[in-house]
Amino acid sequence: MMGQRAGVCWWLATSACLIGLALGAAPNGQAQPDDNVDNGAGAPSYADPLPPPAGDLRGKKPEADLPIPPKPTPFPDAGPILQSYQRHQPSEFFTASNEGVWFSTPLGLNCGIWDRGSFGCAGNIPGAPQGDTHIGWVTGNIVTRYDPLLSFQFPPGRAERMLPPRSYVEYNGTRCATMTDDSTYCARGPYRFFVTPTKTFLSPP
Repeated sequence: MMGQRAGVCWWLATSACLIGLALGAAPNGQAQPDDNVDNGAGAPSYADPLPPPAGDLRGKKPEADLPIPPKPTPFPDAGPILQSYQRHQPSEFFTASNEGVWFSTPLGLNCGIWDRGSFGCAGNIPGAPQGDTHIGWVTGNIVTRYDPLLSFQFPPGRAERMLPPRSYVEYNGTRCATMTDDSTYCARGPYRFFVTPTKTFLSPP
């Protein structure tokens, strides 16, 4: 009897070992889920791709990053004046009436460049307020302007010859030119004016 029990125990132990070996030999990949299979929540288990960097949506820059074109200006470009206009010497426009350079324009203006580059014109200024007959910039001013007080800052210079169309003169760092349409353009750095036959433009403050 004891021998039969021992045989049964041996048989059970052997069977258990065989079952354990069979389970341990199962392929590792059988129980592994597929990374690209739906996870049951309606969304793939893999991560979404990173969003495109800011400022590069669909390969295009947003409008805020695009260069801003320069604002249009009514003033002539200095390049063509210097390249194709005739340059006159300041000595051609010296007068006995006052120091500086004085010239008239085809529009009938009396213009000058005097002490430390101050410049201006007197006469009928198209577009100026009624009664304002002087336009220019005087050393110490912060803007180019036309107003009644400006006449008191003008020296008593009188032109003795005209600055003809398509020509210019430079004196004390200021340049004045007569354009092809008889307009007058004077400039010194940011200070400038442009008197045309129909209207006048002043540089912004």
